[in-house]
Amino acid sequence: MSFVFNFGIPGLMEVLPEHTRARFDAVGSLKRYRDKQHIQSRGDQTAGFSVIKSGSVVFGKSDREGRFITTAVLEAGQCYGEFTVFGGLPRTHDGYAEGETVISHLSKAQFDQLLLDEPTLAGPIISLLTVRLHHMLEWVDDLRRYPLKYRLGKTLLLMMRGTEDGLIAATQSDLADLMGVSRVAVAQVLAHYKAKGFVGTEYGAVRVLDRSGLKAWLQGFETVDPVVSATPLFTDAAL
Repeated sequence: MSFVFNFGIPGLMEVLPEHTRARFDAVGSLKRYRDKQHIQSRGDQTAGFSVIKSGSVVFGKSDREGRFITTAVLEAGQCYGEFTVFGGLPRTHDGYAEGETVISHLSKAQFDQLLLDEPTLAGPIISLLTVRLHHMLEWVDDLRRYPLKYRLGKTLLLMMRGTEDGLIAATQSDLADLMGVSRVAVAQVLAHYKAKGFVGTEYGAVRVLDRSGLKAWLQGFETVDPVVSATPLFTDAAL
């Protein structure tokens, strides 16, 4: 897996002032992981807050048959562990390093003290978590409401944010795991998109050729009016 999928949400470090980022660096304990190395397990009770300094982390769940389905891939600047420090909940996903990865880990005690020392940190964290929840609720509603032809297209538009040429470094198997469907189902939808001129497929990648056309076509599926975000800090108005 070589793509990053984080619902188009920027990392916490991107929206913090320099002095606050420096505090995270001073408090956290750096740990290096090799490619594919295990980082955390679903059900782990360890409470802590982590910031990815370099590389990326694949999060997902493995079923009883050993199939791992990806939920998200977070890159440098992203954080995780908020359920454990704010809610006292166990880890909900397995996590693995994607490439050589460095993570700054803060224990719950260290994180709580940092919030006391830097009270302005609470605002950006709450905003980030709220936006994540918003996107996840939209994802769940789309899953219940719309066919794969819509959901895959919407996901591709999210994944191409920040790219200049529309190239998404994800295989059809990657996309199938992400969407929770078979590779055959993804291939059929991509063939439909190709016939309409929306995308092209390359070795190990998909390239969006007509973003506006795909977006307009997807709108034909929508049965509820979209919510226009009022938080430009965490959104891409062009989508």
